Amino acid sequence: MLRIIITSCFIALSSLTSPAIQSAETPEPVQQVTNFDSFELPPWFKVSFLDLSEDNLEATDANKHLVVFFWQDFCAYCKNTIEKNLTQQSIRDVFDQHFDVVALNIWGDKEVYGLDGEATTEKEIARALDVQFTPTIIFFNADGEPVLRLNGYVSPNEMQVALNYVKTKTYESQSIFEYLAANQPRAVNASLNTQPFIQNDTNLSAQGKPKAVLFEQTNCPDCDTFHRCVLSLDAVRERFEPFHTVQLDMWSRTPVTTPSGTVKAARDYAREINVLYAPSLVLFDPDGTEIIRVESQLRSFHTEAVLEYIAQDIYQREPNFQRYIEERGDIIRAKGEQGKTLSTRDICPELYE
Repeated sequence: MLRIIITSCFIALSSLTSPAIQSAETPEPVQQVTNFDSFELPPWFKVSFLDLSEDNLEATDANKHLVVFFWQDFCAYCKNTIEKNLTQQSIRDVFDQHFDVVALNIWGDKEVYGLDGEATTEKEIARALDVQFTPTIIFFNADGEPVLRLNGYVSPNEMQVALNYVKTKTYESQSIFEYLAANQPRAVNASLNTQPFIQNDTNLSAQGKPKAVLFEQTNCPDCDTFHRCVLSLDAVRERFEPFHTVQLDMWSRTPVTTPSGTVKAARDYAREINVLYAPSLVLFDPDGTEIIRVESQLRSFHTEAVLEYIAQDIYQREPNFQRYIEERGDIIRAKGEQGKTLSTRDICPELYE
């Protein structure tokens, strides 16, 4: 089977400042947990020997910041942070480029060497740092000093603001309160975006047409950008016409009939086919075989190309999509058609800055 993957309001101040002082008699975290919300830590978190002073040196040498992610089992807000924030490509990219993340269980007994080099345990470090919520995400500077902490769940847009504040070392010259005043997060949709080519029929087992499945989620800045800067263009919309196009909330229980004919909840189907990012565009041939998926923020040129690649059966003669991209570009330039239709660069030039 041929399968190609292309990867390429204020924050609540209580989330960014020191937590309220708790009495010595009640050191346990106050955030409630459930026994229903299991999750896995992202595999891209740093594989640490749990020597935080060494981790901080390595992060500093790489011009990054050390981040400690405090979690606990069956934590609904940890699950949301991992599954709804860290699955957005723009957030993941910032973490990859600017941060090393080490995860510590607030109840863990593993031996850890703290930022002072002293031997301790996960739970003792959590207590020393007055961790009262999970997740608590603490960012450290090169001297091992906390420069920002997020206590509990914050939205993806709010997280982006926090990440930008730390990665630019704005904490050296400006308080988080001043930064927030000047950098309010852009509003995001609380519901999924709509498009005229998206169909209500979630039966992916129907024969005759290739299928396009948009996996998205609510409160997703990357999803909003994809719709506003790419899917709103007529040239892109036209190329969806040959497809049976379905939009799924990758965390919902909406029933979907898979290409094999099995009925599953959208969240279970996303997990089954290993959809990791929002938005993701997965394309199938008329028989329901996955041919290619897009897991990065493509612009109009590449989105048009990937849709043509399936709709026109080009993948059957050219199995390498990148070669087709080059071939298509040469044809467009030879015909003098470059720049004749509206593109992402025209309506969202900020993406190219």
